[in-house]
Amino acid sequence: MRVFVLPLSLVALVAGSPLNNWTPDSSVNADEMGDYFEGDIVGPLPTYKNGLIDEKYRWKDGVVPYVISETFAPDKEEVILKAFQNFFDLTKGCIKFVEWRGETDYFKITNNDSGCHSAVGRRGGKQTSNIESPGCLRKVGIVEHELLHTLGFHHEQSRPDRDDYVTIMWENISEGHRHNFNKYSDTVVSGFGQKYDYGSVMHYSRKSFSLNGNPTIVPKDPDAVIGQRSHISEIDIKKLMVMYNCPEA
Repeated sequence: MRVFVLPLSLVALVAGSPLNNWTPDSSVNADEMGDYFEGDIVGPLPTYKNGLIDEKYRWKDGVVPYVISETFAPDKEEVILKAFQNFFDLTKGCIKFVEWRGETDYFKITNNDSGCHSAVGRRGGKQTSNIESPGCLRKVGIVEHELLHTLGFHHEQSRPDRDDYVTIMWENISEGHRHNFNKYSDTVVSGFGQKYDYGSVMHYSRKSFSLNGNPTIVPKDPDAVIGQRSHISEIDIKKLMVMYNCPEA
């Protein structure tokens, strides 16, 4: 079992946007293009007791105050608002993104050329998620992916049981990115009683961080499709509702 190790350069930036050559038809997702930890996670990471089961990393009562940068064009801001509404609808009102009204803990959605990235869970005080326009807004699932990080979730293939469901092709992973494929022990990440989800909006695509164009993740189910960014999956929602003690969970 590979042990989780925090890379020394956790928030390294590259010159210009990592999305300069990305399109929705690319073989990897926009949120997998960054040089942040696991591609899109901004640190430092919280110190865990039992993963994000620890309620101090959750947003109180599922209410997440937000500020959206004024630099987004109206049609691009609508994609973000649609993602907020999807969480509200799919959790039957349990998860609510609300405009910031001076709360101590809140997050701001910024729009700069550093790609798509977010902190994991409520960090305390002001925190940011970057949703670069237009790249990160070409699919609502990319926004939902970053919002699930903000709500407290890591990538699906980080689960401790992932080797029962996927094979990591270490020889195909580009230099300096192998740490992105570490898995967490069950004292760090919980599946909240739900099965491994190939269809999760939090799952890497087959060729994430590939050095040669060949797959870096191969599902053991030959019919499985991984890496979709069109919608939050049913299991994503079930885990979120259990985590936040939603009444319909």
